[in-house]
Amino acid sequence: MALSNKEPVSLVQGPPITDIFTPFDVALSCLKGQLRNDVSFSVGAILDQTGKDVVTNGGSGKMVTQGAGDMVQSALFQAGVSLLNRRDPRIIESEAKWGIRDPRQIKASDYYVTGSINSLDFIPGGGFDMQIGGVGPNYSQTRIMVGLDLSLTDTRSSKVVANVSLQKQIAAQDYGINAGRFAGHTLLNIQVGKGEREATNFALRQMLNLATFELLSQVIPPVTFESCRAAIPPEFGRLDLTRSSVALYKYKESQQQNTASSAEALLESSSDKTSSSNEKNKSTNSPSKDTQPPKHKESDLIKNPEGDSEMSKKDLIKYISMKQHSSSSKVNEDKKEDEKAQMLWDVNPAVIENYWSTTQRD
Repeated sequence: MALSNKEPVSLVQGPPITDIFTPFDVALSCLKGQLRNDVSFSVGAILDQTGKDVVTNGGSGKMVTQGAGDMVQSALFQAGVSLLNRRDPRIIESEAKWGIRDPRQIKASDYYVTGSINSLDFIPGGGFDMQIGGVGPNYSQTRIMVGLDLSLTDTRSSKVVANVSLQKQIAAQDYGINAGRFAGHTLLNIQVGKGEREATNFALRQMLNLATFELLSQVIPPVTFESCRAAIPPEFGRLDLTRSSVALYKYKESQQQNTASSAEALLESSSDKTSSSNEKNKSTNSPSKDTQPPKHKESDLIKNPEGDSEMSKKDLIKYISMKQHSSSSKVNEDKKEDEKAQMLWDVNPAVIENYWSTTQRD
């Protein structure tokens, strides 16, 4: 409030301006580079079909946002898709009518998003107010449920290729404490409280971002968006029965089956190797039919040279003594012959010399 009309009023500065961030922006940004750049998207009409108006002291208006289409367009741009602006075609149409723009140069879209915010229901709430001696707490809670439907349509064939339906309960609660006392003949009444209300239009933006992520997930394989879906905080939103959720569930199930089958195949191969090695060891340890028995030494086979099964000690001594005697007699005979030859040599050594001499030999 200014002291004079000629002086400007100082404006109240609230919190600073920030960019809008939702818990689903990380999942949308994760899709960058996962979709083809030659496929173009556009956004059509996403209308408020709730039919609910609100009347306040400042006037009347709609209870939900009228800019849902722009929110979806921002979500598509954040996902990194090739995006064409069809939100306001009046500029393009005007330039085409004026002849300063060739309409054939305008790129055609491949898919476009349409839908509506079509439900806004008030859920009966509850509360309590308790006072003892004029002092006590109070609490109240109210909720509304918002629902929307989005569709992704093929521009060439007008075929709906993806669809999603989402709902959210928007909560509001008030709590406080009352105190009343008489001070003489005067009643003192004090009420302290606080109200918490979820921002309706911000909640709708979150729903539209999640719905956009779901539409894109339905036109790409589960292996592509699996890691991006994991970035969605479950306390802010989850998708259980959508088309992409079913596809992801089947994909994970097939992956588990493939893992189990590969593990079984690995176990079978290892068991086959073990059995083959056991068979090899068994064949090595057990003798074959074609294998000949090992040869023994002659000393092991010929235990008795005379062929007798048993020989007494006396016979054995006799046998050994006979062998030694015969061998010694043979040695004596050889010695005698050598002595005879030596005697001949001593008697007439010239005979040998004359024989080996070259002059005397014939």
